Amino acid sequence: MIWIIAWKNIWRNKVRSMVVILAITFGLLGGVFSSAVMKGMAEQRVKEAVSRETAHLQIHNPKYIEDNEIKYTIDGQAAGLKAELDSNPQISAWSSRIKFLAMANSANASTGIMVYGIDPDRERMVSEISAMICDSCGTYLNGEKKNQIVVGQALANKLKLKLRSKIVLTFQDVDGNLTGAAFRICGIYRTNNSVFDEMSVFVCKKDIAPLLAMNPGEFQEAAIQLEDADEMNLVQQELADRFPELLVRTWKKIDPVSGMMADFMDAWLYMFMAIILLALGFGIINTMLMVILERTRELGMLTAIGMNKRRVFLMIMLESVYLSLTGALVGMALGYLLTLYTAYTGIDLSSMAEGFEKIGYSPILYPYLDMKFFITLTIMVILIGILASIYPARKALKLNPAEAVRTD
Repeated sequence: MIWIIAWKNIWRNKVRSMVVILAITFGLLGGVFSSAVMKGMAEQRVKEAVSRETAHLQIHNPKYIEDNEIKYTIDGQAAGLKAELDSNPQISAWSSRIKFLAMANSANASTGIMVYGIDPDRERMVSEISAMICDSCGTYLNGEKKNQIVVGQALANKLKLKLRSKIVLTFQDVDGNLTGAAFRICGIYRTNNSVFDEMSVFVCKKDIAPLLAMNPGEFQEAAIQLEDADEMNLVQQELADRFPELLVRTWKKIDPVSGMMADFMDAWLYMFMAIILLALGFGIINTMLMVILERTRELGMLTAIGMNKRRVFLMIMLESVYLSLTGALVGMALGYLLTLYTAYTGIDLSSMAEGFEKIGYSPILYPYLDMKFFITLTIMVILIGILASIYPARKALKLNPAEAVRTD
């Protein structure tokens, strides 16, 4: 009975209750959609980084990470490592890479770059770079022609290069001798990370290995994609135990900024929503205090005829929870529908594309929230409603029945 009475009480003053409910609705709508945009940005950045830049796991010679010198290769363990990576059922694909720093020179300018010597067929299964080359921007490496190179759009703009242009790479071989060669651009790719595009070029491993005086089968990096990303830490530990002489790292270690964003985002969203709910909670407290003031005589009468303090407290608490939960459910429903719609259409911020790409984010945002967020948010709303009812309910309990019934 007390549950029904509490529900009817909040509609005794429809205008006031609707104002509070609408305030909560729009507050939660804005909070949910803002959270979805931030979560979507973080998830999108992680997905693009893993599929285009880092893969789930990378394996290196530890000294290569310390000094970044090409002489520190994976050689003695290469045969056993290849067999393990080929046979592991949790690994969907992997690719070995020759990776080194070089100077890129064109007729107009020069700059430092990172060169990836790859096996094109294997690399297609690990990285999406091949899909980032548009039809009018050439083709990916095919291994048929010698000294082909794929460059990023940002690098092409910086060096004033175009398709079929010649670019000269200068670098040191494994013995420290200065060498180099001319390569012809067969494709120009573009990702949503202009820093990566400006720094990274791809050539065939078979073309670059002889220039570096490297033995066949040697490489500096193995990039690994997994069947299930949730098994990443488990596979990383297995490979680290199997090959203790090598350094096995997850993408979170390779790209700590994106890793921090992924780990911190959920906690940040809950803090963000808690601040919004706390502000709305003060509005509920103010409304309930007004309710107590208006119903002083009524509450005195209820107490005088035998309603105990526990029931009075429960009634006030339920009214607060009903107010907050009604507005919150409508706000979350609208926020969820808006998130679904924009997740399908995307939010186009192409006018700010240059700024987004400088920090590695796509100018087309796809908001995202999982059901766990909405369940947790519902619990938070109920808790805020309970907390917001405590002070008004205590004020109601302190009323003197004899004085309250004489109040006009």
